[in-house]
Amino acid sequence: MQLPEVIETERLLIRPFQSTDLPLFLEFMLDEMATEYLAFSDEQKTEGGAKALFWEVVESYRTDEPIIALAIVDKENGYFMGSCGISPLEEDGVAECYYSLLPKYWGMGFATEAAKALVNYFLSLDEAKAIKAFVSPNNPRSIHVAERVGMKPLGEATHPFSGLEGLMYEKRKN
Repeated sequence: MQLPEVIETERLLIRPFQSTDLPLFLEFMLDEMATEYLAFSDEQKTEGGAKALFWEVVESYRTDEPIIALAIVDKENGYFMGSCGISPLEEDGVAECYYSLLPKYWGMGFATEAAKALVNYFLSLDEAKAIKAFVSPNNPRSIHVAERVGMKPLGEATHPFSGLEGLMYEKRKN
């Protein structure tokens, strides 16, 4: 899957991580509220583990199979607000999207704006068939984001890689 250079919305830039994002990425990864429902290991939620993850993602950008993990940045002032990304699933043309913001940016529509742009980007690719979101039933904010970007609930599901139980949402290409 091609790494996007930048996805631009009205208020946001969604772009690959840059070395200058590291301090706020660490703030994000060490914030228990920001990562509560994300499938990171306990080690990745430590400073050392988060740094290793950050550099693994950045280094992957130079390969033929980049990790599509992106920074969500305030367009006006360049502040790092959170992260989103796309991961291929087992079925060809089907991927998972994720989105998470630092809590200080919750409730302002930024997650919906970022997720909508990310979903639209993926579904614009020739090989794309559908995009899914696996959401904790205890995370109403994320459920609302999935619904606002036009994803349909498919019911309870087990994540194919993490094994976590949750709700699955999907948007198919028209």
